[in-house]
Amino acid sequence: MRNFLAGPRLWFVITTAFLLLGVAYLQFHSRQRPHAPSVPVVSSCKTIGPGMRRMGEKYGFQFDAVASEFVIQEGCTDAPPLVCGFDLTPKNSSSQLGLSFGPHGFESMDMDPTLTFSERFEKRVVLDDTGQRIGEDYWGYLDTEKRWRRIHLWGGVYAKYDLANERDAGLFDRVINSACLLLSPGP
Repeated sequence: MRNFLAGPRLWFVITTAFLLLGVAYLQFHSRQRPHAPSVPVVSSCKTIGPGMRRMGEKYGFQFDAVASEFVIQEGCTDAPPLVCGFDLTPKNSSSQLGLSFGPHGFESMDMDPTLTFSERFEKRVVLDDTGQRIGEDYWGYLDTEKRWRRIHLWGGVYAKYDLANERDAGLFDRVINSACLLLSPGP
């Protein structure tokens, strides 16, 4: 009787074992890496639902948040150029999402230490519902526990959070992805 693990069968068993180990490693490793949030597609604002808070200028880009999930502060600069905004802090957290509206420069991503030390970084295009480019979305993470995101919509609208945990980043991403455009009523 021939030894079962001799010859071609031995190589088949070894090859199969390595393939299974490789697949298991990839499955385990891919689960630990954060996935990029979806990029918002900006359309006209709909009626706001109960328990929601809409934030933005009178007309233009707006963001919606579940009011009970955040402490929301609103304010404006007291010197030109006038920039107004909102800071959203999830309940029981210190992470913060900043929304700002007004003529100010976007921080250079080239010199940003968050980007420099990130394990992963993506620059994506934000479109409106007709397919027109209306902004840029930057997303990444330093490690699997610390995520960041910056979005710039044309016309001086910015949303930003730094080094948030998975839970807070998920809350912030829902607010960012709620971006809509509130048009002024006709004449």
